[in-house]
Amino acid sequence: MSTIAGSDFDYVVVGAGPAGLAAAGHLAKGGHKVAIFDFRRRPENVFGSYPVVLNPRGLQALERLDPALVTKANEIGMDVKELHIVPDNRTVAQVKTFGTGIMRDQASQILLEHCETRDTIKFFWEHKLEEANLEAHSLTFTTADGSKVTLTDIRQLVAADGNRSRIRRACAAQVPDFTAEELPWGFQLRFMNSKAGLQQTEVNKDFHYVLGDKGYVCQQPNGVWSVSLRVLPGVDEDFLTADDATEERVTKLREYTEKYAGFVAKHLLTEEDYKGFYNCRAFDGLVVKCSCLNPAGWIVIIGDACHAVQPATGEGINSGLEDASILGQCVAEHPDDPFAAYDRLHRADAHALQLLALQARDKVVASPRQKVSNVMVTIGLGIAKRTGIIEGTIQDFMLGELAKTVGVKSYAELVEMEGRQSRGLKTFASGVCKVLRISKESPLDQVKQDVRDGEPPMAKPADAAVGS
Repeated sequence: MSTIAGSDFDYVVVGAGPAGLAAAGHLAKGGHKVAIFDFRRRPENVFGSYPVVLNPRGLQALERLDPALVTKANEIGMDVKELHIVPDNRTVAQVKTFGTGIMRDQASQILLEHCETRDTIKFFWEHKLEEANLEAHSLTFTTADGSKVTLTDIRQLVAADGNRSRIRRACAAQVPDFTAEELPWGFQLRFMNSKAGLQQTEVNKDFHYVLGDKGYVCQQPNGVWSVSLRVLPGVDEDFLTADDATEERVTKLREYTEKYAGFVAKHLLTEEDYKGFYNCRAFDGLVVKCSCLNPAGWIVIIGDACHAVQPATGEGINSGLEDASILGQCVAEHPDDPFAAYDRLHRADAHALQLLALQARDKVVASPRQKVSNVMVTIGLGIAKRTGIIEGTIQDFMLGELAKTVGVKSYAELVEMEGRQSRGLKTFASGVCKVLRISKESPLDQVKQDVRDGEPPMAKPADAAVGS
């Protein structure tokens, strides 16, 4: 077994996703020597990932690292001007937005190229983390040829290794009083894409569409329309969960799309696109909450490793970029113990983000009663905004224009604002739903019952592929 001296570096970053690369960039900007470890080869195919939106929070964080990064993102991405909430083919809300639509790996590529210009950053590709010995300040990796290599005497470790972070789990096992809560999304996502160069004008490429609890529709920067559908294994019919594109399944999938996203079926997808759905493996994830952000003192956890959310929040990449920016600030302003400073400054926001993620999850796997209540609250908040009772909703301060014109609010501020604005509306909506006797059984209730009865829960995916 060979060794690498961790003492040759001021900081070691595990995970070369957006958060890890941005953190490395901030650390190098401060004059520090940084090593980045990732299990993949150097990424090349930026369209092999999924679309995200860089909102004002994420763009502000990129700006702090290097304004040229924002310029590059805007050049290769596309403006997102409105978010339409369209459950069951009915538009119930339209939110003016400010953001840049981009593929996740395009954002990573911009950051990677930035980091590669820094002489003080060294990359270790194809190093898969196998073991963390926190007492010895060491990590053991498997390389591409199957050999083992141990990184010894690590000074400061930045864990950005994704929602199933091995470093976070090692901390939970080896660090007294540190805990990490991991809750499943409760659903899976599966994609189907249109053909590139689709000639149509009925669906606006500048808008993103939320299909209630059924999925999400947007155009990628390469002109391909991306349609993500929510899947509930053990609940949904097999035309959503199966892998083989039989004629019957494709027909049912098309009918399902017509029922819940008629504009998609009419204008964006062909028969071959529906068949392509069965070539895309469904994936799921975790919602994460850490008791602190700096377990063991010499370790800090950022990005999805620290506060993994789920796609409906729209905050995954943006919160990770913000983490990196705040970490860079703490390293500059508190050089004696930057990780403790980071925990003091940012823990409340990380915990608030988990609450937002759980609220978004509950909307995706909502009961009929909760769905109706959600629609009533959304309509009520829209009326309150139009009549000037409230300045804006939580969406306006996350993806909307108010985040740019008024300013980015912390996640803790957003949670407090959302609770204050919607408390009365939720009580009223809940009362109406009770009077109407709308069912409160969630699609997950049967899955939970099956687990209690000894049936297997939803299939677990492979380990997380990339860092956050």
